Amino acid sequence: MTKVVVLEKFKKNWEIGSVVTVKDGYARNYLIPNGKAKFATKQNIEEIKSLEEILMKKDDEYKSEATETASKINELKLTKEIAAKENGELYGSLSVSDIVSFLSENNINIQKKFVKLGNKIKTTGEYTVNIDLHPEVICSLDIEILSPKTSA
Repeated sequence: MTKVVVLEKFKKNWEIGSVVTVKDGYARNYLIPNGKAKFATKQNIEEIKSLEEILMKKDDEYKSEATETASKINELKLTKEIAAKENGELYGSLSVSDIVSFLSENNINIQKKFVKLGNKIKTTGEYTVNIDLHPEVICSLDIEILSPKTSA
């Protein structure tokens, strides 16, 4: 286990500047290379304490952008026609890529990792998909999957 100092909020309970214990591989392969944390040495802890105000301001800006984006997403509804069998089972499916491309068509650019779809949607019906834009900002997108037979 390795101790690291967190540089940005990315889990609900990890605040900027907090020292947390994580698995070695998670620290080496994800947190540190992506600029989300630094090893918890005395020098790094002091450096982050001096930069904490700047990091907090950056996080507040990121959070306000996420809130604006969330309000836009909450107003949208994705309605898609996909060929389906009689029992409502789709011949294709709706994936995270489809959701991200729908949002980009509506001038909302997000990363695929923000969309919490779980499994692909494989039946007709109405769904709600959560989108995590920031640890404190979560929105949802309503999706309706229609079969060309049922919508006609």
